[in-house]
Amino acid sequence: MTPPPLGRVAIFGAGVDAWMTAAALARATGGQAAIRVIETGPAPTGALSTLPSLRSFHALLGLDETALMAATKATYKLGSRFNGWTPGVSFCQAFGEIGATLDGVGFHHYWTRLRQTGETAPLDDYNLAAVAATLGRFAPPDPDPRSPLSTLSYGLHLDAGLYVGVLRDLATRNGVTATRGEIADVVVDGGAVTAVVLKDGERIEAELFVDATGPAARLIGQALNEPFEDWSDLLPADRAVRITAEARPGAPPLTEIDAAAGGWRWRVPLRDRTDGGLVYRAELTSDEAAVKAIKVGLAKQGLSEPEFVDFTNGRRTRAMVGNCVAIGGAAGVVEGLDASDIHLAQSGAARLITLFPRPGGPAIAADEYNRLGAETFDRVRDLAILHYRRSGRSDGAIWDIGRAGPVPDKLAYKLAQFESRGRVVMYDEETFLEPSWIAAFVGHGVAPRRYDPLADRMPLEKVRATLERMRGIFRQTAERLPTHAEALSVHA
Repeated sequence: MTPPPLGRVAIFGAGVDAWMTAAALARATGGQAAIRVIETGPAPTGALSTLPSLRSFHALLGLDETALMAATKATYKLGSRFNGWTPGVSFCQAFGEIGATLDGVGFHHYWTRLRQTGETAPLDDYNLAAVAATLGRFAPPDPDPRSPLSTLSYGLHLDAGLYVGVLRDLATRNGVTATRGEIADVVVDGGAVTAVVLKDGERIEAELFVDATGPAARLIGQALNEPFEDWSDLLPADRAVRITAEARPGAPPLTEIDAAAGGWRWRVPLRDRTDGGLVYRAELTSDEAAVKAIKVGLAKQGLSEPEFVDFTNGRRTRAMVGNCVAIGGAAGVVEGLDASDIHLAQSGAARLITLFPRPGGPAIAADEYNRLGAETFDRVRDLAILHYRRSGRSDGAIWDIGRAGPVPDKLAYKLAQFESRGRVVMYDEETFLEPSWIAAFVGHGVAPRRYDPLADRMPLEKVRATLERMRGIFRQTAERLPTHAEALSVHA
C-alpha cells in the first residue's frame, strides 16, 4: 500500500503525551498522514494541574470546554498558592495581570516605590485572580478591556484518565487507529528507527516514530541512545508519592503547593476527590514519612493506597533524532512545581505540527525543533530552581541542598536584573509570562533595590491613592463573583 503524502506515524505510549500528540496530528494533517497509537503501559491515574495555554490548545483541537469539564470532573484553576516556602509566608503565583501599567511604567515599579516608604499591602492584593482564588470565587475573563475581569486568565484541574479518554475519542474519530502492545525490539539503522517489533511478533514500520513512553524513553533513549542531561545538581528531588482523598467542600480554584520538612506537597481539587502528593529526595525522607506528610490537609476519608514513582530531572540533548521525536516525559522531566508537565507535552506536539518532517526531507527542521524544545525545557527548569534557591526553610536537608545548588547563567542574570532594578528579563520560548515571574520573585523575597525612575513622575500621594483604589476595585469585584462551586454547577 502506498503511504499517504505525509507518511505513516507510529506513536508509542498510553498516556496524555501520546493521545495529545495523536489528536493534534490528526487535526493538523487532515487525513494526509496515517496515524496509529500503540498503547504501551498502563493508563494514567491522578489529577492534572494545567496552565491557561492548554485551553488554547483545546480550541485548536475543536474541544468544547463545557463538555470537557463535565467529562473529566474538572475544576477551575486561577493559579498556584505557595505556602511555607519561607515559614509563615504564603503567596499566589496567579494567572492574569498584576495591577495595570501606569504612564507606560510596569505596575510593580509603583508597588516597589510604595514598599520602600513602608507600605505593606501584599502584591497579591493587586492581582484579581489571586484575590478571587483566595476568596474561593471564579468567573471567566471579560472580553471588554475596560472591565477588571479582562485581567483574568485560568487553567483547569483534570482527571488524567478521563482526559486521556476524551483525547482518545477525538483522535479516533479523526482517523487515528489504536491497538495495545508491548515493545520487544526497536530496529535501528543509520541513526534512524527502521521498525518497532512488538512482543506478539508484529513489525511496525513508519516514516515518523513518536516516543511517548515517558521517562523510560524506549525509542529515543534506550534504542537511539540520545544523551540525557541530568539536572540532579540543580533540582534535588527524585521521588514522589501520590494519594487521593474525598473532595474538599468549597475548595478554591487553586493548586496548593506547600513546603514541608521533607519536600513539597501538592493538592489538586477535582469535583469527586482531592489529589495530593509529596515530592521528596529518597535518601533523605523515607516512604513512610512521605505518606504521613501527604495526609496533612487532606480529608481522612476515602484515602487511596499510595503510588510511588522515581524520577530524574533533566532532558534529552535532542528531542528529535532522525525519524524519531520524543514528546513529554520521554523528552525530559521537570518536577511539577509550576504545573509545567502537560504544557511541555503540549508545546512539543505543537512544534511537531509546525515543523512536521516530510519523509526524506532535510534535517534542518529537526535542528529548529531541538533548539526550541531545549529552550522551553530550560526556562521551565529555571523557575523551578528559583523556588528552591530562595526557600527560607531550614527544617530539612532537602532545602539546604536546594539553596546551595548552582544557578544557571540565564537565571542568574534574570535574578540580578530584577534585584537591581525590577527588570524582568524574558528569553525566547518562555512558558511563564512576566506576571508569574514577578509573583515568584516577590513571593520568595527577591525585592528590587531600585525601581524604574520614570515611576517618580507621578506624585507619591497620587501613586498611593491610585493603588489603593485599584486594590479596592479588585476586592469588590472578586466579592461579587460566583463561588467556585457555583461556577462549576453549569458543567454538571
